[in-house]
Amino acid sequence: MLITSLVMSLNQLLPVAILLVLLQVLDKQYTRKVLLALIIGTVMSFLYMQSASWVSQWFDHQGLEYSQIGLCIIIFFAALVFAIKQKAVAFCIAIISAMTLYLSHYIIYLTSFWQNSEVGQSLFIGTFLGIGICLSFSILLYFLMTSIKYRFGVKPLLILLALNSAAKLLVALDLASQVDLIANTATVWDLRDLLTENSELGRVLRALIGYEATPNLLSVLTYSISSALFLFLCSFIPTSLTKERV
Repeated sequence: MLITSLVMSLNQLLPVAILLVLLQVLDKQYTRKVLLALIIGTVMSFLYMQSASWVSQWFDHQGLEYSQIGLCIIIFFAALVFAIKQKAVAFCIAIISAMTLYLSHYIIYLTSFWQNSEVGQSLFIGTFLGIGICLSFSILLYFLMTSIKYRFGVKPLLILLALNSAAKLLVALDLASQVDLIANTATVWDLRDLLTENSELGRVLRALIGYEATPNLLSVLTYSISSALFLFLCSFIPTSLTKERV
């Protein structure tokens, strides 16, 4: 249970922490706005969890999958809008949506086992360690990205944010395949002998850039096109706006 709690903490908390760091380094928001987004995101996670049984009845009992697909798409476009215009509203929408998507699963996991005295201690220790690792990684990532931004400009940060945002669409594809919205395509490559998704580095890369050891053709195309579109719009739209103002 200790290892399970640790892994669950990393899987559900790390994606939110990484997205928060990337957006914050790109354009630093006031602490009050960040705290407000985190509070609303936590509340929305609880509300989403409480309404899960009701939402699941939508669309022929596939409502949860559809709603999670919607959250993934919202995260992508909110991050894109924030990258282009640095609007606080887009920042809040991206963080709140990410927290609703990931923390609702985490809350369900915690509440399911917390009252069990036999696993309570292991659950607490694993959760505590997972939160500590996520916090430490986030602090290191923040200073690393801040240093990179200072030395090389904003482009490396935008590339990483584009890959991170495109990874959310891969989550949407996985959910869509679960409800038979799309068909699975052939596997493009198999890197499990080199680096598995369940390894320590694999989990970090999955949360950071959406690493998959055995991606299918649709995933590769979606990831490539969406990240390229993200970067194109980030470079094209600000230029066009400047020309219009002149």
